[in-house]
Amino acid sequence: MRLTHFFTYFRNLGGVQAILRRHHLNDEARGHESRFLFSFEPDTFPEPTISGLGIGGWNSIRGIRARFRQNADLFPETVAVCHNMWGLQFLADLMPAHRRIGLLHSDWTDLQPFLRSQQGLLDGILCVSNSLVDLVVDCLPELAKENRIQLIPYPVDGLTKIPEREPLSKRPVVVGWTGRMQDEQKRVERLPDLLKAFDAAQINYRFELLGDGPREAWLRQQLPDDRTVFHGRQSGEAYYSVLSGWDFITSVSDYEGLPISMLEAFSAGVLPLFPAIGCGGDEYAERLGSDFIWEAFDFGQAADRLKSHLAKPETALGQARQAARELTGQHSESEYFRIFDEFVQHIANAPRLSSERLAKRPFYFSDQLPFGLMTRLWPSGCYRRNE
Repeated sequence: MRLTHFFTYFRNLGGVQAILRRHHLNDEARGHESRFLFSFEPDTFPEPTISGLGIGGWNSIRGIRARFRQNADLFPETVAVCHNMWGLQFLADLMPAHRRIGLLHSDWTDLQPFLRSQQGLLDGILCVSNSLVDLVVDCLPELAKENRIQLIPYPVDGLTKIPEREPLSKRPVVVGWTGRMQDEQKRVERLPDLLKAFDAAQINYRFELLGDGPREAWLRQQLPDDRTVFHGRQSGEAYYSVLSGWDFITSVSDYEGLPISMLEAFSAGVLPLFPAIGCGGDEYAERLGSDFIWEAFDFGQAADRLKSHLAKPETALGQARQAARELTGQHSESEYFRIFDEFVQHIANAPRLSSERLAKRPFYFSDQLPFGLMTRLWPSGCYRRNE
């Protein structure tokens, strides 16, 4: 089958990028002829199957459409796989695909109105968590009626076994965080307050961070030197070597889909200390027990939850670690691609639900404004469309 994957970035560190790299490595072996198009990447990829539009925050929707139109020949007779459906509201009429499928990786603040604006543009949606499935069913009932919304478990390589750990009574508890160090979504400016709550609760801890980003220098100034370790951006064995030394993994994000880093940590027997933000992450954490999640963003409660775990017998923590690992059982690469391929084939063979010919986009004054400015001042204006 011919596929065209469309998203914003490819080179960034992130869960969506990890999935796209798997598709890039594996699609051909599974019989697909795949191309990849990324909006915010320059067109400097050595691989002929990957292209970039090279747009930035100063480009307007009108300018984005002009650049996209130059790449519209990637889509005829393909199934377009639109990751997080970015830009589909103002680009779908330039995307002459055989079918359009959304792959929803993330949750965010205005996801509900965003999803409702997708009506008539998609033939099916894959979702990485049950909470996202429920949201899509509510917002796009026409897809739900046709059985075109499906859960797809994220693939995780993970570790072959849980590493041995020294009893917590003999050492500091190690709490980890991983991701891009930025305020948007990840909200890393909250981390100092979380550690202050640990200090106030008199917890003997060490805090470790995996990743990099624009707020790293600020975090180095704000977090206590004697209790904090910055590992930088790691991958492969080095990444899992750091994960294996953690006891708990935490987050202070505003929103997530189902964090791959959490599943990777689970495979190493790392336990969650997760804020309840209504995403797949807190759903998985709560499967281990209600004391593994805390009310966002009550850092005092997070410290209390951690302290209560430290008072438990090592055998109880060991059982929880094994239960966390077992939650990753369905998250194999082979299972992910099995579900993906079967769903794509089903949608390709089923009657088309998306509008085959969309009306030409009308003139909107907002289409002339810088896209970066729009996302900050009027986010809903970025996905307005003619009905």
